[in-house]
Amino acid sequence: MNVWGNERGAAMLIALGILMMMSLIGAAVVQTSSTDMSIANNSRCDLRSFYIAEAGVEHVYGVLRDSADWREGFTNAPFTNGFYTVILGDSTINAALDDTVVVISSGTFSNAVSTIEVKLAPLKPFQWAAFAKDSMVLCGGTHTDSYNSDSGSYAATVTADDGDVGSNGELDLCGSADINGDASTSEPGALEITGFADVSGDTTSDAPVYIFDPVPQSAVDYAIANSMAPAGLSGTYTYSSSTKNLRLTPGQTMTMASGIYYFDDVIVNGTINLAPGAQVEIYIGGDVDIQAFASINMGGVPADMIIYGVGPIIKFAAGAELTAVLYAPETDLHLVGDCDIYGALIANAAEDAGGSGFHYDRALRDLELDNIYEKVCWREL
Repeated sequence: MNVWGNERGAAMLIALGILMMMSLIGAAVVQTSSTDMSIANNSRCDLRSFYIAEAGVEHVYGVLRDSADWREGFTNAPFTNGFYTVILGDSTINAALDDTVVVISSGTFSNAVSTIEVKLAPLKPFQWAAFAKDSMVLCGGTHTDSYNSDSGSYAATVTADDGDVGSNGELDLCGSADINGDASTSEPGALEITGFADVSGDTTSDAPVYIFDPVPQSAVDYAIANSMAPAGLSGTYTYSSSTKNLRLTPGQTMTMASGIYYFDDVIVNGTINLAPGAQVEIYIGGDVDIQAFASINMGGVPADMIIYGVGPIIKFAAGAELTAVLYAPETDLHLVGDCDIYGALIANAAEDAGGSGFHYDRALRDLELDNIYEKVCWREL
């Protein structure tokens, strides 16, 4: 018998070899699938921990809106099956931080940990002569320009530029409105320039959306509890300690000493001045009616009078004059016409029937609102 020529059993050996190869391939596939699932799960946990860390930052940001001096942070605060721990640092820890608040938030989900560092600084919102969060309509002979109170009076420093206006929504320039500066909106197609209206600077409909937080309730509460009215007021006026309403009739003149004031409804048809060297912050919780030919801080410095509006509406009648900084992102502003506002303003919706002047004070570009923060930068650690 020729043993070497016998091929019986070869098929079984080949089959066993193929089976072994398939088993190895199957094991490799299972191992690869298991690894892929592990990688996917780790990525999911990393992503969840990152979003939890961001949630910690937003929680801090929300608390600071109502309590600008709060620095306690959070320890293992629960959030969607995970938790975040947040610590805050400021100039009391590192003098180099000046007015900046550093927020470090660590988010944990399962075994994944992500850490984010965010820097917050007081808001510098006054980059325009007038800005409306919702919409702005400027018609008739409305005009803008700018000056610099740091260098002298309006008459001595006025220039036909930098009188910028802007809106996150509609910006309607009509009639013979004359904007000596830029006009910008964040909504494509929302900028309309009709009639004889003219813009000397740039125009854009794709500017960034600017978010202006409401005046913090904690700041309003503090103003109510520590208002200088009526102790800081002198001259002729009518003020009710119970309603906190203020009224000046024609011919009346009131002078304000330095300090924080809170008023509810305000009607002015007279003159309001600041005492020499005085700086005031005024919180107004109700309606404001600046009537015909009323005069407020005329000839003064805008930054010496900061007005925070939290009521529904501020109205200016013909001939009214105001020198101040107005921050009222939830308040509508209506001007009948032929008014003059020296300084800068931020409102919800602004409308001028025509003829008013918005005179931007360039010295306000670096003015900070200490009780309102904005995010200036962030990084993942």
